[in-house]
Amino acid sequence: MAISGSLLLFKNELLTLFYPQLDLQQPVSVTEAAHIADGFSSGYALMPTADRPWFEVVNADKSHFYYSATGELLLERPYLGDFVSWLVELHHHLALNDLGKDILGVLGLLSLLLVFTGLIRWWPRRGSFKRALTIRWANPFSLRGMQTLWQFHRCVGALLFIPVVIVLVTGTAVMYAAPVKSALTYLLPFQPQVKEQSLPRQPLNNWSQRLAIVPDVLPAAEARLLYLENPQIRAKHDAEWHPNGRNYIQFSEQGTVNNVIDERATPLGNQVSNMIYPTHVAAVGGSFYLIVVLLSGFALILLPTTGIWFYVKRFSKRSTTR
Repeated sequence: MAISGSLLLFKNELLTLFYPQLDLQQPVSVTEAAHIADGFSSGYALMPTADRPWFEVVNADKSHFYYSATGELLLERPYLGDFVSWLVELHHHLALNDLGKDILGVLGLLSLLLVFTGLIRWWPRRGSFKRALTIRWANPFSLRGMQTLWQFHRCVGALLFIPVVIVLVTGTAVMYAAPVKSALTYLLPFQPQVKEQSLPRQPLNNWSQRLAIVPDVLPAAEARLLYLENPQIRAKHDAEWHPNGRNYIQFSEQGTVNNVIDERATPLGNQVSNMIYPTHVAAVGGSFYLIVVLLSGFALILLPTTGIWFYVKRFSKRSTTR
């Protein structure tokens, strides 16, 4: 999970590396994106952004289609057809759908228990923190290597405790998204007032017409995700953390706008829950926070490696002394 998650922080860069045709100099326009979206009747589509200038459609069987600024199909990626697709499925739910999410939820809770009890065991009761962070380096394969492994394990856990906890808490919360959202909404029910916008009454029968009304219905928001089967638009406000936004414009069967959800008008707990995913994937905080999340991934690779290695060596040592 740590390896796949760390790599997926650079998902767009990986796609461009494996598929150079996606390295576009000109982003797809809203007009061209709408024209392409009209050719699909199921799945969803991701609007172009600065870090992914292509227009991406994901159909019902989870195949991905990538289009250029001229509407040319650049690439079709079938489900589980390449390394990046496997990374996504493994990290999201171990490629086991709902069963994988249940497993990851339990493992996330157990991992939090491990890191908290590890910090308690490490916490100096006598002496200084400096001594508790000392590592006496030796070849880990040598007899003295057990001490180095144990000290290195403890120091990594202590020094990177906060980044590790942030990633584990947010990752586990994503697995239990519905109950976490309900709990936060119950604890933080405050609901701010946002000026309501008048809804257009005319039928909007294609994506060009639907996308054109976004600035009027959700001022200062940008369309990020299109639901193609039952038409719906997700949009992002400038100050919103979620990369795809959590504002919705929903359409009736007749094509009229029948509901608008402005995230800023929802309970504070709901807004906080919408910050969990972007915190987990380093969608906020710039380069500094990206480094923090990468360090947490580094720690979550080293902690089990050094911990298991230490216990294997200790078990081997006990076996040879009997």
